[in-house]
Amino acid sequence: MQQPRIGDRGAGVRSTTLLLLAAPGRLPKLDAAIFADTGWEPAAVHEHLDPIERQVARPAGIPVLRVSSGNIRTDALDPGMRFASMPPHILNPDGGNGMSRRQCTVICTNSPRRSP
Repeated sequence: MQQPRIGDRGAGVRSTTLLLLAAPGRLPKLDAAIFADTGWEPAAVHEHLDPIERQVARPAGIPVLRVSSGNIRTDALDPGMRFASMPPHILNPDGGNGMSRRQCTVICTNSPRRSP
């Protein structure tokens, strides 16, 4: 049995391009596309994803599976969390711009993909 071809849909440029090329057969057909929602996506992300799903994925027989493991903003504001799962932008001690430690990819996108 062949491994299923699953495309990760972050709804960004790369995942959208993958779906746009796979739907008409320019790339091998996907068995499904997964969109891992952080729970705090801007409306523009869903406004972009909805027509792509309706006009491209569905007619090509590629289901878009929407998964989530919660809300990244709620987690970031929870004092019981070890650290913020999203990557807050910070000002470094030297005055330069930086980003704090992050786990959003693991917690908000990889974990829901692995859940049964």
